[in-house]
Amino acid sequence: MEVDGRGDVLAPSPRPACGKKRPLSPSTPQNDVADSSKSTTSDEDDNPWALSDDEEEDEYHVSFSNVGTVDCSHKGYCRSMDMVQFVDLKIAGYQHARPGRAKIFGFFAAPDRVEPLRNYVYRRQIENYEAVTVKPKTGMARLPLTSSARGIGIRSRVLFEFKLCICTEDPQEDGPKGDLLIEGCTEFSTMYTTESSIQNRRLYGDKCPLDVKFAALINAVQAFVDVEILRAPDCGLNLNLYAKTSGYEDVIPLYQGVAEAGCKISSVVAVVIRSCVYLRIEGTPKDDGLSQKRLPCGAWEDSFDTCYHGIVDKAGHIGE
Repeated sequence: MEVDGRGDVLAPSPRPACGKKRPLSPSTPQNDVADSSKSTTSDEDDNPWALSDDEEEDEYHVSFSNVGTVDCSHKGYCRSMDMVQFVDLKIAGYQHARPGRAKIFGFFAAPDRVEPLRNYVYRRQIENYEAVTVKPKTGMARLPLTSSARGIGIRSRVLFEFKLCICTEDPQEDGPKGDLLIEGCTEFSTMYTTESSIQNRRLYGDKCPLDVKFAALINAVQAFVDVEILRAPDCGLNLNLYAKTSGYEDVIPLYQGVAEAGCKISSVVAVVIRSCVYLRIEGTPKDDGLSQKRLPCGAWEDSFDTCYHGIVDKAGHIGE
């Protein structure tokens, strides 16, 4: 895992240099107590990750990228900055009258401070729409987040842009390809904020609101999480990668999909300086449709403390 404390400056390629590990983070921030009822995790089976802990017979090896550091173009005069880490995104109150799942496409993004482009945390084209199940009573459906290209910094304020649509069944050739659910932008400010916190915001649109949950982190850096699958079954793995940041119990999904040996996964997580990033990786052999028994599930987790620069290499295995 690579940690870069230069805010909106690109991280250089990892190279050996100086540096040291920071102590682990203190107890959970006071804000976490107030927001614990809003956490996305479940208390089921006292598992803070709300993941299966079935026994695993096989081992699948993964590698996370002793502590060294990278060369610093700022000659060591680096500083942290206020950052946003998105946790959850979902539509709410949507009346889905059509049978089956809702087919959602669109984007949610913040401006990138390195290049004049959007920094997406959700993006789907109409050709690869997201098929989501809408709860009939609440009209709620969760949209899986993706990792941003870089950490999202806040210089007193940050702009969120969004547009979500739903596919129409028989669109006309010259007509719109989908019905608009919500479109717009909103500004979030930390001008008078001195402590990190979990924020829940509801954004209202044409047909339904959009619920956004994110961590507003004061004095934070961006941590690059690189995962490589060293060994896996021939059929591949159903892989889930999760994170927790800065003492909060809210689970951040980083990757959910199929992975094979040699697969590399890269993500970015914002974390308060001198705090920790907790990672958990879960895998099950990909179901080939022939097995009649429940496939074994295994998990591996660890914590990584942060400083302004540093690389932590760890290798682990999923299973017993």
